[in-house]
Amino acid sequence: MMYCDVYIEQGFLNNQTLTYSCGDFVVSFGMRVVVNVRGRRMIAFVSKVYPAVELEFKVQAIVDVVDEEAVLNTELFELATWMSYRTVSPIIRCLQTILPNKLKPKGSHGSIKMERMLQKTDVVIEGLTPLQSSFLDSFGEEIDYTSARKEYSGVRSLIDKGVLVEYSREFEYRNKVVEVTSHDLTLTAAQQEALDQILLDGFNTFLLHGVTGSGKTEIYLQKAREVLNNGKQVLIMVPEISLTPQMITRFSSRFGSDIAIYHSALNDQEKYEQYTRVQNGSVSIVVGTRSSVFMPFKDLGLIVVDEEHDMSYKQTNVPYYHARDVAKYRAKIHQCPLVLGSASPSLETYARALRGVYTLLELDERINLMFPEVTLIDTQEALKRRESSVLTNELIEGIQKRLDLKQQVVLLLNRRGYHTMLKNADTDAIMMCPNCDVALNYHKDGQSIRCHMCGYGVNHLPLIDGKRPKLVGSGMATQKLSEYVQSVFPDARILRMDADTTRTKNSHEKILDSFINYEADILIGTQMIAKGLDIERVTLVGIVNADTSLAYTDYRSVETTFDLLLQASGRAGRGRHVGEVMIQTFNPDHYAIVYAMHHQYKSFFQKEMNYRKIAGYPPYNYLISIVFSHEDEARAFDASLSFKKLLMGDDFGIIGPTMLRKINRTHRSRIILKGKDLDGMLQSIHQTQTLYAAISRIGMVVDVNPLTLE
Repeated sequence: MMYCDVYIEQGFLNNQTLTYSCGDFVVSFGMRVVVNVRGRRMIAFVSKVYPAVELEFKVQAIVDVVDEEAVLNTELFELATWMSYRTVSPIIRCLQTILPNKLKPKGSHGSIKMERMLQKTDVVIEGLTPLQSSFLDSFGEEIDYTSARKEYSGVRSLIDKGVLVEYSREFEYRNKVVEVTSHDLTLTAAQQEALDQILLDGFNTFLLHGVTGSGKTEIYLQKAREVLNNGKQVLIMVPEISLTPQMITRFSSRFGSDIAIYHSALNDQEKYEQYTRVQNGSVSIVVGTRSSVFMPFKDLGLIVVDEEHDMSYKQTNVPYYHARDVAKYRAKIHQCPLVLGSASPSLETYARALRGVYTLLELDERINLMFPEVTLIDTQEALKRRESSVLTNELIEGIQKRLDLKQQVVLLLNRRGYHTMLKNADTDAIMMCPNCDVALNYHKDGQSIRCHMCGYGVNHLPLIDGKRPKLVGSGMATQKLSEYVQSVFPDARILRMDADTTRTKNSHEKILDSFINYEADILIGTQMIAKGLDIERVTLVGIVNADTSLAYTDYRSVETTFDLLLQASGRAGRGRHVGEVMIQTFNPDHYAIVYAMHHQYKSFFQKEMNYRKIAGYPPYNYLISIVFSHEDEARAFDASLSFKKLLMGDDFGIIGPTMLRKINRTHRSRIILKGKDLDGMLQSIHQTQTLYAAISRIGMVVDVNPLTLE
């Protein structure tokens, strides 16, 4: 008799396992099994198998085994354990994050796609028709049923005669033939120096700080080739799905079909297929977004985190991991280099590079040696001249010039929708979400009013005193901007790229392909078009409202603004023509805007670091946010107060509790730990969590090193 310890699919046990007997089943570590828990059947993960021992409690037998072999290897299980501690979240939640949906330990786990196959038997019969004989002569070892039917419609008769046998197997991914169309480019002296410094003889973290258009991707490509020549695997991470198509194109044109793609827009079956390709070693390069960091690599030789500063690398629900930290963990395990690339590295990353924790590699010049011209437009002055605050005369002239020259324009406005705020015309009251403490947004495409926090939406407003209120919209967003630009340039071909236009499968790729192929003159979008795009015809980037993120009260709002402006500016003039950037702003003297305008990252770094030091914010201290949630506001606040009293430790400060805005009918109260000893703060939270669980049932969420405190 054997026993097994399992993690059940629910997180209420935190990191405690349950013990079951294996019964008549053969069970091993990493398998999924079905167990009974309080009268309910649940999927569980096996963490340990051992001979039966004498226990003080009765042990049930497992009900069934889901897998024939383990779906989780030792490295990924240890990664889940590490993540659980570092993010203060249940191991089961980490396992659910690591695995694709079809392998997750869920009661509703999806079935694996199967395919019908045919195989020849040893049966020989007389009287076959010439068509049947020809089909059998061309038959290999096996063929899928659908393909066989296309070649010969009478396949069923051969099965009935016993010449062919039909069976089912797990669907196998069919490699698409991709022709290699490009080769390694000649590097500049600065590129070659950076490439030579990235050694493959063990773990090290490199910060590749290169201005936009300086050729960072070519360094990734050439270092990846070196790794592949050594028989190892490569992971290339990008922050946005919108960046994936261009990166895939660059890599597939160099390496053919030896590439797996992994991002959130794939369906469950597609994710599973890509996952198994990496697992069985049939592919060497993975290009993907945040979740690709969990792929089951066997022998990683290089990890690249492109645009490492981007906030998309941070998970926005439990477990609140940062993909950069996970990449570093995996690079240590595989003893391979980690390359962090960016034109505007996060302050924390650049500070570590200056201290020698990371190796700093810098590219100060563009490949084409042409930085775009930058024009700063004071929107307040434009309003005094009775110009539009949406498109000033100067920006309109700039767009018209590019249209006349058959060049392309990118317009950035980091707000989606049509109106960002609606007011009742009779009462002047702002229309608020009934579930959240945020204003509703108007979307003209679907004639709907939506909340961008909880997803609440209505097509018709409810009656107030027997009539529907008359609404007045304000605030400019991408839908309205597109409409306005079309009215100014009626003959221009306009595309819009934001969260609303990219909901459908492959929509990112379709929009970008259309723009790259010059099927549109102007691309309007949110921050997803501000980084990574390399389109030769784009010679003007217009930033419609550079102050949007400066209005936020978050401590990173200035850094976020600088990053966005610097990255967006880098989209212009990447080809043969000189580019221009026009920045419309109400704050032309703000240092984030001025430094971004002149591509002065180091000056911005020094200025912003002074403010961070005064306030004690990262990278001078670590932060841990702990949020308590309940439908009752008082209970949420009392829970945070109770937890604060239980916290032990003299090496960190505690800010709060503070009530946050309500989200999805839930009141939230937060305390923040601030200190220099992250391990000490984590240890204190883990110890306190045990005491807190005994006195409270209110939900608690921990975010270690939060990127926003809004």
